[in-house]
Amino acid sequence: MSGPVDADLLLTAAKSVTTTFEDIPGDPVPVRTASAVDAQGAAGAVERYERHGFAIVQVDDEPVTPHALLRLTRSFDLGEPFVPDLYRRGGKTPAPVSRISAAANAGTADADHPSFGRTVGQELHCDGTLQPIGHIKASLLLCEFPAARGGHTTLFNASAAFARLAADDTAAARALAVPGVLVRQANINGATDVNAQPAFAVQDGRLVSGYSVTATDRWAVPDEVVEEDLLRGVRFLRDAARPGSPYFTQLTLDAGQGIVFDNTRISHGRTPYEDSPGRQRCLYRSLHLRHPRVRSGVPARS
Repeated sequence: MSGPVDADLLLTAAKSVTTTFEDIPGDPVPVRTASAVDAQGAAGAVERYERHGFAIVQVDDEPVTPHALLRLTRSFDLGEPFVPDLYRRGGKTPAPVSRISAAANAGTADADHPSFGRTVGQELHCDGTLQPIGHIKASLLLCEFPAARGGHTTLFNASAAFARLAADDTAAARALAVPGVLVRQANINGATDVNAQPAFAVQDGRLVSGYSVTATDRWAVPDEVVEEDLLRGVRFLRDAARPGSPYFTQLTLDAGQGIVFDNTRISHGRTPYEDSPGRQRCLYRSLHLRHPRVRSGVPARS
């Protein structure tokens, strides 16, 4: 296990954070179809992603299906979806696109999945329970149907909140960046593997977040950490992730809307939801090892 984190390195990376939830556009970026995102639409979505850590797009002329999501991944040059080895446990062959729907997944292998097959809420987390911090760069969700009630997406600007903490309380920030301070445990496919890692790290000079506080995540106190420093940092982030904070926002995806967010800067979750016979929540999700970008040769809007 690594020793104490270099304070200067951490502060320099924190000072370079520009992610903000200020002035989030009220309307999504319009795209004609998932497979025909023009240069203007792609550039608009990428600009929002870089500034806010996420972007919402509206697909108007194409049914929402797993294939539509795959076409959207190609439009943003995200590369092939990444499927964690955890999903292959027990000899399973998972699809590259996951379906998140208690109604549609009833009676399937995903019916007991803690998020894909249930209507319960999800606490804030980063995707990739057993992956190293920063490994999964981006997550993409595309909504086929919203819930009758609830099912709101919650977003926490963890990187910007940490940057504020680093400026005000360097000791607390350093504690959160010590390897082993955040312990994440798998809970699907019968797995109970754990991944002890830092909650924040510096990679290639850039601040990376893995902030996760679900029921299977816990804080630990490695030998290099002063417990009171860690507790101050944990309390600061907990308060910063509450409604009313400038680091917290909540939104609801409508049918045909997709969201791509930076899994290395933004923690996400959802509120509980209820379906009705006419409105049964269904979203599709993919994970990616690179950030969205405008593909070369993409035509401009005519």
